Amino acid sequence: MGKQILSIMKQEGFNCLPCDRINLDIERFAEYRDSDEHPADVPFERPQLSTSKKRIEENGRRIPTILHYFLDGSRRTYKIADVILNGRYLPLVAGQVGVAVVRRDDDEQIRPVRKFCSFKNFVAFPDRANVDELNHLQSQINQQSSVPFMLLRYDVKPDRDPVDLGVARIMSEMHDLEIATVLRLAEQHLLGSDCLLIVDGPLRFKKKFDIVQFRNVVGLSKTFRPSFTIGKGRRKEDVGAITSKLEFGERTSVFKTLEEEKTIGMWYLRIRPRPMMANPLQGIVKMECYAIDHEDKESGLDGERIDVISSHILRERNVTPYKADMRWASHIYPIYMAETYLKSSFMSDIHFQALF
Repeated sequence: MGKQILSIMKQEGFNCLPCDRINLDIERFAEYRDSDEHPADVPFERPQLSTSKKRIEENGRRIPTILHYFLDGSRRTYKIADVILNGRYLPLVAGQVGVAVVRRDDDEQIRPVRKFCSFKNFVAFPDRANVDELNHLQSQINQQSSVPFMLLRYDVKPDRDPVDLGVARIMSEMHDLEIATVLRLAEQHLLGSDCLLIVDGPLRFKKKFDIVQFRNVVGLSKTFRPSFTIGKGRRKEDVGAITSKLEFGERTSVFKTLEEEKTIGMWYLRIRPRPMMANPLQGIVKMECYAIDHEDKESGLDGERIDVISSHILRERNVTPYKADMRWASHIYPIYMAETYLKSSFMSDIHFQALF
C-alpha cells in the first residue's frame, strides 16, 4: 500500500492540519439540485404553438428508437484537511469524478461502453499555493501513493465559502470530462439523427467547444426550479405554474435561453400520469437542445424534431427505478443504469478517505 497523501504533503513542506473528514455530498441533495436556468423570454420553435402546450403521441414498439447512447457524470467530494498558506487557514477538498456512457444495443440490452467511461481523482488547493510547488507535489503523490491524483487550484473569494469553491472547481473538471466524452463520440461518428445521445442534466457547459459536435445531443434534467420565470411583460409565468397544468404526454412550447453565448431551446414534458404523482411537478422532465444552424438560431428549433424526440423520451418511462431512486418519476431507466454503474465504480468513502 502506498504512502498516505497528507504525509507526502507534509514531507514536501505543506502545513496540513487534520480536520473531521466528511463527504460533502451527503445530505446536500436539494429538490431542485439540477436547476441552473437563465432568462427565457420568447417561444423558440417553428412553427410556434397556437396554445401553451401540445399533446405528444407515444411511439409504438415497432418504431425503432433513436435514443441509443446515455451519458451521466457524477462526483463525490470530501473535505480532507485544512492548510495554512500565506497566513490563510483554508480547506483542502478532494474528489472522485466519473463519466459513464451506456448504450442500448439492437437486442434492447443496456450495457456500459467502457472505452467512453472515465474516472479521475483530484485534490483542490486554494490559489495561495504556488503552481510549481503543486506540480512537484503531484509528481511525488503519484510516485508514492497507491492511487494517482491531479492537483487543482480554486480561486479564494471573500464572499464565498472556500469549501463550496473547492467543490465547484472539481465539478468543473467533471463537466470538462463530459464534454470530452461527447466530442469523442461525435468524432468517431457514433451519433446521428437516428442515434441520439441523452446527457443527464442541463446543457450548461462553461468551456468553449465546437457546438456542431453537439447536434445530436439532448440534455434531460430530472428537476427544475419552479419559480423560474418564462415570458415577457404581462405574459410572464413561473415554470411551476405552466408545467403543473400539463397532462400525461403533453409538452410545453420550446423557449429560448442563452449560456456562454450558446443558444439553447428548452421545453418540459410530462412522462407520468398526473393523478399517480405525489405533487403536481413530479413526473415532469426538462429537455434541452443547442440551436446550431442559422435557421435554428433565428427562427427557433424545428417543432417536428422536438415532437419526435419527446415521443421517444415518453416511451422511456418504463421500466422505472421505482423505490430505488427518490427521483424515479422523472428518471429514464438508461440514465439510472449509467448512474448505477458510476456509483459501483467509485471507491467507497472509507477507502477514499483512508488514502489521506
